[in-house]
Amino acid sequence: MKIVRSDQRWRVVGFGFVINECLECLALRRGYRVGAVCDELGVSERYIHEIFLRDLGLTPKEWMRWERMVVARRMLGWGLCPLAVGDLLGFSGTNSFRREFRSVYGVSPMRYQEKRWPEYS
Repeated sequence: MKIVRSDQRWRVVGFGFVINECLECLALRRGYRVGAVCDELGVSERYIHEIFLRDLGLTPKEWMRWERMVVARRMLGWGLCPLAVGDLLGFSGTNSFRREFRSVYGVSPMRYQEKRWPEYS
């Protein structure tokens, strides 16, 4: 099994065929939980850890953290309110989403939207 970049997306490939069309979609569907992704792919967490390190240079948890924040930024860009974004991405609460977003981007989700579209603030 390996993870490859194809058509602007990460794909999980095994023995010459695509196991999962889109790793990003799989992560979102499984709530950005490493164990849940492993269950769907039918592999152990230890194995997926080795694959991620080899192919991406990140652990699965690190990659999912970053991917989750990329999706959060995209959803905020669509105009969704931070509360809805945090809920859709499976955060336990608004504060945990705000803390995570701020640690990655240096601003709160609300401030990100205000800076991006000041006319709508």
